[in-house]
Amino acid sequence: MRQWGRSLTNTYLTIDPRSLGLFRIGFGLVLLSDLLRRWADLGIWYTNSGLLPNHTLLWRPPARSMFSLFFTVSNSFEAHLGFLLCAIVYLLFAVGYRTRWMQVLALVARVSVNTRLAVLENGGDMVMDLLVLLTVALPLGARFSLDALLQQPAKPATSDEEGKQPDAAPNDTPVVSIAVLVLILQFSAIYLFNATSKNGPAWRDGTAVYYALHQDKLVTWIGVWMREHLSISVLRALTWSTLAIEGFAFALIITPVCVVEARLLAVCLLPPLHFAFALGLNLGGFTPAMMSFYPLLLRREHWEWLSRRYRARVEPLHAALQREALKWFEPRPLPEPITGTNRWIIESAIALVFVAIVSEAVNDNAPVPHALRFTQPRWAKAVIEYPRILQGWRMFASEPSRVDSMIYVDAVTARGEHVDPYNQVASDHHQPAGTVVPRHMGQSQFFVMYSERIAYDGYASYRQAFSEWLVAYPERTGHPEDCLMSYDVYLVTDRTPEPGSGKEPTPLDRQRFMSYSAPYDSPCRVENQKRVNASGH
Repeated sequence: MRQWGRSLTNTYLTIDPRSLGLFRIGFGLVLLSDLLRRWADLGIWYTNSGLLPNHTLLWRPPARSMFSLFFTVSNSFEAHLGFLLCAIVYLLFAVGYRTRWMQVLALVARVSVNTRLAVLENGGDMVMDLLVLLTVALPLGARFSLDALLQQPAKPATSDEEGKQPDAAPNDTPVVSIAVLVLILQFSAIYLFNATSKNGPAWRDGTAVYYALHQDKLVTWIGVWMREHLSISVLRALTWSTLAIEGFAFALIITPVCVVEARLLAVCLLPPLHFAFALGLNLGGFTPAMMSFYPLLLRREHWEWLSRRYRARVEPLHAALQREALKWFEPRPLPEPITGTNRWIIESAIALVFVAIVSEAVNDNAPVPHALRFTQPRWAKAVIEYPRILQGWRMFASEPSRVDSMIYVDAVTARGEHVDPYNQVASDHHQPAGTVVPRHMGQSQFFVMYSERIAYDGYASYRQAFSEWLVAYPERTGHPEDCLMSYDVYLVTDRTPEPGSGKEPTPLDRQRFMSYSAPYDSPCRVENQKRVNASGH
C-alpha cells in the first residue's frame, strides 16, 4: 500500500523544479505578449473614451464577483502607466527576480488586465488565469532564474583565486504539492471536454474545419489559403485528426502507466496541434497559453536524460552566468521552504480552489451527465469569478457555425460622406459593402468578441458607450466636418456555402439595432448647413 501511495504521489503530486523554471520563462513571455496585444488598442478598451468605459462596466458588470485595478483607470496616461507596471512585473517574473513576490504581483496584474475586459474574454484568457493562479504557491524561481544564480553557496569558498565566489549547486529537489495534481486534472479536463463536446454533424462528417475556416472574423490569411486550396479530403482528415488528438491528449496527461513515455509524447504531439490552430484562426491568447503548460509535463527522467547528454556544455554556461550575476547583485541565502502551518494553509487553499473548479466544470459542460451535477455554492462561484477561471471548454462545439456575422455602421458626416467608424479601427475592411461578411476581416480577439455580442439584447446596456464613441468620430480624425449627422448600426449575416460547391457566401440578413440622428440645434447640423450654403444648394 505504501509503495502504491508513493507511486501515485510521484505521478500526480511531484514535479521537477527545472520544469517549473522552464515554465516560468515561457509563461512570462506569454504574459508579456498578451499585454502587448492589448496595449496596441489601449485607448479603445482601457480608457473612458473607448468602447467600454469603466463606469459602464461597473454599472452593468458582466459578473457578480469582479476585481480589477484597471477599474480605477480613466484616461490614456493612467492606462499606459498601469500597463508599464504590469510589463515590469511580467519581465521580472520571466527572469526570476524576487520570484515569490513576482508570482503574487503577476496574479494581481493578470487578473486586473483581464477582468477589465471580462466581457470580451475567451478560453485563452481562462487558461492564462488558471496558470498564474495554480502555480502561485510553487517555487518557480528554484531553477533557471536570477534568484537561483544569486543563491548563497552552502559551502565556504574553496577557490584558489582570492575573492572569487564558488558556484552554488543547483537545487533539483522534487517539489510535492497538490497544485501539481490540480494542474494535471485541469488540463486533461480541458482536452476531454473539448473533445466530447464536439458532437455535431460537421465533426462527424469531417467538414468542421471547412466551416471554421469560413468564419471570416476569425480566419487568418493562411486559413483563407487553406480553405481555397486544400481538398475536402484533406480538410476532413484535419477535422478527424483534431478530434483524435484532443481525446488522446486527455489520456496522455492523466494516464498512471508509462507516465514518462506518455507525457513526452504529449509534449511532442500537442504543440503542433495548437500551432496549426494559430496558423488558420485568430484565437487570441489560447494557443500560446496552452503551449506554455507543456513544460510542466516534463518529468525528472526527461531532465536527467538531457543532463547526461548536455551537462558538459551547460555547466560552464551556468557558472559563467552565475559569476556575472554576482558582479551586479549581492548573493542571497537559499529561500526557506514553506513548511508547517503555512504549507498546510497554502495546500488547503489550493484544494478549496480545486473544489470550486470541479463545481463549475460539472455544471458548465454539456457532456457531464445530469446525475453528476449539483447546485453550485455561492462561495465557489465567487472563487471562480474573481480570478476569471470559468470552466466552459467547448471551442467550436457542438460544431462550427455555418453562419458568419459582422457589425456594419453606415454613418453620414457633415460633409455628406458615408463612413464606417467602427470597421475603420476594427477590421482590415474600412468601408465594407454591408451585405455580406468580407473575406478575412482581420479582427483582433477583442473586436471579434465585441462584434459577436453588442448586437444582442444581453449586451444592450453597453450600447450607449458605443453610441458615444461613434459620435466622437471627429475627435479621432481631427476634422470637425467629420461629425456625424446620422448613423445606422447593423448586424450583417451570411451563410457559408456547402463544401465543394464553389459558391460565394449567401446574404442572410441585415438587422438594424442602433440608430442616431443629430439634434437640429447640434454643432454638426450647423456645420452641415455651412457646407450646404457654400455649395449653393
